[in-house]
Amino acid sequence: MSHKILKHFPMPQITHSQRLFYSHVFAEDFHSDINNEVIHIIEGRIKLTFESGLEFSGGKNDTLFIPHGVSHRDIFESSKVLEAFHIVFSWDLADQLFAVAKPNCVKYLPEHAQNEIKLLFDMIRTDNRPINSMLASARLMHLLGLVWTHVFNQTEPEHEKDSFSHLTNYAKDYICANFSQNISIEDVAKHLRVSRSTLIRAFKKSSDLSFGSFLLAVRMKHAQVLLREKSLNLADCAARCGFSDPSYFSKVFKKYFGFSPKNCH
Repeated sequence: MSHKILKHFPMPQITHSQRLFYSHVFAEDFHSDINNEVIHIIEGRIKLTFESGLEFSGGKNDTLFIPHGVSHRDIFESSKVLEAFHIVFSWDLADQLFAVAKPNCVKYLPEHAQNEIKLLFDMIRTDNRPINSMLASARLMHLLGLVWTHVFNQTEPEHEKDSFSHLTNYAKDYICANFSQNISIEDVAKHLRVSRSTLIRAFKKSSDLSFGSFLLAVRMKHAQVLLREKSLNLADCAARCGFSDPSYFSKVFKKYFGFSPKNCH
């Protein structure tokens, strides 16, 4: 699918929306939702802390997205109120958009687009009744369309670099969660709904390591920890690090560290 303005946008489906006063339970533990979330802050400040280590802050009238399945905490000052309008939604194009768009991407939109999004949230809040659910979804589609237009029509080098960096971070998160499986760059690109060449370019532009080198580094570091801290035989350690052949694992380990797995203490 091309990263251009689409002639036909699929309609997002809102599963839940409400004006919300945040409880500190949201800051205590990492949590995630099977659907996407968007938060429009009415009062107060928030810092989204992702389990991957990324952090995004927002204040009054700011808008923040949380892609589905991303583990995070919502941190705010205990002495101050955090009030926001919160929408949970599913959307066929979410993975493609959030592969390159930061959770705080709205702040980088032109001022007129940011003002339009504020107005859309005001209207969605008044549509927050069952009879108007389709109208609210249409307004959310308009909002997402504004973000999509900016993200995929922006050609400035700094924006491109920023987009590649965000895509690479998502890829690295996926690798860290799935390195024990037989994954390839094609698998990760498919998961992120981008082409193989786009993902290769993203790593080249925004990472010191290529996709293959990063995957290998994650596997080798995990192998070293397992061999030092666990009573595992070579085959079990290899399997937990994504290698089906213990002999090949041993060869790769020795080449990477300069000593064999048997000498890892």
